[in-house]
This record gives sequence, C-alpha cells and structure tokens, in this order.
Amino acid sequence: GIRRDLDEPELFKAQLQAIFQLRKEGYTGIGVMLPFVISVDEVQKAKGLMQECGFDLNDPSFEFGVMVETPAACWIIDELIAEKIRFISFGTNYLTQLTLGIDRNNERIQKQFSEMHPAVMREIGHVIAACKHAGVKTSICGQAASNPEMVKKLLAFGIDSVSPNNDAGEQITGTVLRAAK
Repeated sequence: GIRRDLDEPELFKAQLQAIFQLRKEGYTGIGVMLPFVISVDEVQKAKGLMQECGFDLNDPSFEFGVMVETPAACWIIDELIAEKIRFISFGTNYLTQLTLGIDRNNERIQKQFSEMHPAVMREIGHVIAACKHAGVKTSICGQAASNPEMVKKLLAFGIDSVSPNNDAGEQITGTVLRAAK
C-alpha cells in the first residue's frame, strides 16, 4: 500500500514523475489514487511528494483519491475528505477480509466471506454518505460490483459508479436501469 511507497520515496517519486509527464504531454483522465490508506498522515506525506514532483493539487482537472480497503479508512473518511480528495474507490475484497477477519483464500472459512455482511455494508454506507455530503465521487469495481444484490444496495446508498467484471456487465446494466426507474 501507500506505506511501502512512502518507505521508498524515490521509487514513489519516479511513479509520480511519470504521471506528471503524461499530464504535461496533454493526456487527460490520469490521476493518482493512494492504496491501502490507514491514516491522514500518509495522505499528507504523499501530497507533499506530489507537490515536489510538480503537481498542482488545486488544479480542478487533477483527480486525486484513495482506495477504501481498510476499516481505518472508513472510520477516518471525514479527515481524508478534509485532505481534498476528489474520489474514493472501494476495494471490497480487502475491506471485507479485514473487517471480518476472514481470509477469503482459506477454504475452511471462505463460506463466511461476504461483502454484504452488515458490518461491511455499514462501513460502505458510512463512507458513501460522507462523500456525498462533501461532493467526493464514489466508485466500486470487480466482484462486489458484479453482484446484483450488492449493486442494488450501493445504488440505494448513492454510489456514483459501479464497474462490474466483463461477464456481469449486461446483468448489472439491467440492475442499474431498473433501479433508476
């Protein structure tokens, strides 16, 4: 996660400089998303390195956000929003694993792994509500975004975007269209 990048700032800065160069060459839709965030301090340090690399964090065309993959990120979302993030993306596999204390790869307990567990859903609902209030975009991708029941709940919470796996695209499109009626 971001801790590894901050522990090796020269490698992180090399990544940031590549992104900065692409933006300078006119490429759009390229931003920075920090993974596995657990503290505001990490975001502040990353922003400092971004500024060292030339990023204008006030540029409205620059997308800067965080992955919400840890319970810590869920419960400090207001402080993360105060750092002027513009978007979040849920990483529900890790969020579920860390919230429930269940290794999704352990066959003996895998059946208990569910993104729709009430604790995970409360975390997600809390984050979406805080982000909606602050005008921060919310998204989810992958397996959870491919589950029609999960997508119905996410839409009810007010999520801005869902990106299902390719094999579920048509089904999820139908779920979204029915919910919009």
